[in-house]
Amino acid sequence: MDEVSIGKISKQWTGLLREAFTDSDNFGIQFPMDLDVRMKAVMIGACFLI
Repeated sequence: MDEVSIGKISKQWTGLLREAFTDSDNFGIQFPMDLDVRMKAVMIGACFLI
């Protein structure tokens, strides 16, 4: 099976105190501007499910 990368979802560092004392996480999404709108929706949906 060929693996093709269409974008990236990554956890963003919010600082030592916030990381240590809260359960919240921040994620960023990166994808090409010319990516199909359906694939953008899939990536945003995947980010919600994380």
